[in-house]
Amino acid sequence: MKVKVGDCLYEPLSQNNGEVTRIVSHPNGKLVTVRWRVDDHLPHDTEHFYSKLIKSIKKGEIEYTPGPDHDSEENP
Repeated sequence: MKVKVGDCLYEPLSQNNGEVTRIVSHPNGKLVTVRWRVDDHLPHDTEHFYSKLIKSIKKGEIEYTPGPDHDSEENP
């Protein structure tokens, strides 16, 4: 599984919906910026290390949905 820009995330604990807005290289690994949209609040951005985000997805703490760009890669 690879997380890419445009992918959607859902955090069941806080019921936040998020979208990956950018992925940048960092000396300690990749940094992933997620824009979270909460009902009745302004959107806010958070940064996570790529490896920790993948671990959270695998543990089930965050639900992952591929973005619309992944469909075109799977169906040549």
